[in-house]
Amino acid sequence: MEKQRLSELPDELVLKILSSLPMFEETLATRLISKRWKGPWKLAPNAIFDDDDKKRKSFETFMSFVYGSLLSNDARILERLEFKLSQNYAASDISFWVQIAVNRSVRELRIDLFGKTLELPSCLSTCRTLKEVTLHELCIKVVPPWFRLPSLKTLHLLSVTFSGGNSVSSLLETCPVLECLVVEQTKDDNNVMISNIDVPTLRNLSIRSLSKGKRKKSTYVEGSNGFVIKAPSLTDLNFEDTLSNFVMFESMPEVIKANIQVICDQSDHFIGSLTSIQHLSLCSLTSKTPYPACTVFSSLKHLELCTCSAGWANLLACILNAAPALRSLKLKSKHSANYSDPMNLWKEPTDVPDFLSKHLEILEWRQYEGTEQERNVAEYILSNASSLKMATFSTRCRNKNHRMLRKLKPMRRVSKTCQLVFD
Repeated sequence: MEKQRLSELPDELVLKILSSLPMFEETLATRLISKRWKGPWKLAPNAIFDDDDKKRKSFETFMSFVYGSLLSNDARILERLEFKLSQNYAASDISFWVQIAVNRSVRELRIDLFGKTLELPSCLSTCRTLKEVTLHELCIKVVPPWFRLPSLKTLHLLSVTFSGGNSVSSLLETCPVLECLVVEQTKDDNNVMISNIDVPTLRNLSIRSLSKGKRKKSTYVEGSNGFVIKAPSLTDLNFEDTLSNFVMFESMPEVIKANIQVICDQSDHFIGSLTSIQHLSLCSLTSKTPYPACTVFSSLKHLELCTCSAGWANLLACILNAAPALRSLKLKSKHSANYSDPMNLWKEPTDVPDFLSKHLEILEWRQYEGTEQERNVAEYILSNASSLKMATFSTRCRNKNHRMLRKLKPMRRVSKTCQLVFD
């Protein structure tokens, strides 16, 4: 009789009843829903539930599809589960769905809420199979002190905001074995400033804190660091900050590859902690040396320097003197220059660095414009790099016979085997 009365209720009410069932009643819920909806409920190893899908014509139809799929008797192991939820759903619904995924040994979970608030499902604290979580366009108001992600290795926070005294660091404290962290925010996000990151197990870190407007240079203020990154096990760093959110890197002796883009004058210890760096891509709107004067990057073999700032040439000269093993150098303007400092003319070093005369093999210069300063730098490198094998130049117009490129041909090349290429 109970099943008959349940079958007479509206779909929306039936779904609410099922979502409120205790988790140990999942078998009962499966039987009930299999009687109610006869659709082919078979959950694939990778399941995506999108309520904006044209095939789901109503709220009730979408809900029935989610419940029917997740409660299917055929679905045992769930590799990846993704929700794209533009409509409003009760926290109990989302928690129920996630609980079923946890029961089915889910490994990857992604939740998109289009700006709405997420109540962190408590069942995740006991999930030992979950390795990767992606949260997109949502707000987290509460990170309970008991909440944990015990086996999580990878966390993506994409346009995720925090309130109620919580922050990125509040969530990181719940991840005891985290190895990869990706944080992306824009100036339009509320509470955009990133807090301290202190994760001893972290190996890969990517932070993109970007404004949607033009890059504007800002001045570093001593003692006004927005946040500190403390990750002694880090090996790969991608850091892009155009919001003047000052940063301080603590000791990172394991980092071998880094892409760093900042707009503010940094302290003289900014990249000094990257003592084992091998690949460095750097964009800074300052001509100041962002590391102590005695620093030596003995392992640095590949350097890419952005030429969008007024003082890029002198910054290059400083780094060249600190990188005795450099083998390849790439110069490229990644951004439209928007700074007020006057151009700092190239000051040719009095002594030729050892790497330039012995080790540099590859020079690649993109967006070469043929200014007086660029010609002076090019001439200095070509006339001193005795081991240079290839020097490639290209302009924005992509004209291989452009007049500014033709002026490079007569420049003295100390390396007899250097091939000059116009790309």
